[in-house]
Amino acid sequence: MSEPYNASPVLLQPIAKGRAWGGTTFTGWKKFTAPAKGELAIGESWEVADLPESIANGCSRVAAGAGAGKTLHELVNLDTTGWMGRARLNAQGRFPLLVKFLDAAEHLSVQVHPDASYAAANPSAHLKTESWFVLAAKPGATIWRGVKEHVTKQEFETRLRGGGSILDLLVEVRVQAGDCIDLPSGLCHALGQGITVAEIQTPSDTTFRVFDWNRNDPARLLHLDEAMACIQFGKSQRLDHLPIHNASTAPAVQTRAFCTTLLSRTDHYTIERIEAMHATTLEVITHQHPVCWLILNGSVSVDGETPITANAWETLLFPAISEGRSAKLSMGTTFLRIKLPDPMDRFIA
Repeated sequence: MSEPYNASPVLLQPIAKGRAWGGTTFTGWKKFTAPAKGELAIGESWEVADLPESIANGCSRVAAGAGAGKTLHELVNLDTTGWMGRARLNAQGRFPLLVKFLDAAEHLSVQVHPDASYAAANPSAHLKTESWFVLAAKPGATIWRGVKEHVTKQEFETRLRGGGSILDLLVEVRVQAGDCIDLPSGLCHALGQGITVAEIQTPSDTTFRVFDWNRNDPARLLHLDEAMACIQFGKSQRLDHLPIHNASTAPAVQTRAFCTTLLSRTDHYTIERIEAMHATTLEVITHQHPVCWLILNGSVSVDGETPITANAWETLLFPAISEGRSAKLSMGTTFLRIKLPDPMDRFIA
């Protein structure tokens, strides 16, 4: 008997995004060809995306697997129950994750994303909570995360609108490979130069720029009014509750075959790093939710009527219905497993 149409995982085609701050990492990974002369360097590779049609090139397409050639949105709409199981689409009827790689050859803008209250009052804005997993960082590389606790909103806004530097008002943090940094909506932040990350976030492209390193690019406007309505200050940022976990020291479960490290657990997703200690087989567990595997090293081959293989820097998306499949992993294969929350969790003490 044939299996359900969408019981197999799919390999998604990455989407290249040119950015003023982009680098050459993705060309080195052989994900994309080098940009033509005069084109922006590639700063982002969108791995899992299902944004509205108003966002140019904002929806992933299936590169291999059942439904090859279809967009992720089309695939999920063909069998929403099979794909989503107990998980839910977002309020716009879209897949509830946006997953990327970012290559920052230069500093990204200092920015903030809307929280739930701002998004509720402004229908064109969408909540955006995100996490960065640092894949590579040059020595001394830093991020900025949060406003120093003693700085008031009035002091920050006066400095900002007066054209003065705000960097000394922000919390600067050195980072290294393996760090996982949570960035809840409303938290002012910036990714520094010389850092490559995997970014896991809620599906929103709403960003309010606070400072853009004096690039003076008319295509990169600042959004001071919107940003000041969103930025959190003082203890409301809860920075003490947002430790940076590193994959080498975070809580882990080690067996003979695997090391599984919990990196982040938010209201919107959970991120784990899984490493195969030798060539082995792993049973796919979905718990009736779609699951994303972001392959960082090695290779993964999944059985079934539509077998599929993914290598480093490729992304597999498993529908909820694919519970129990077997995946063969080469020795040293490492991937991020990204899971969605269960709506029932809020009702269970």
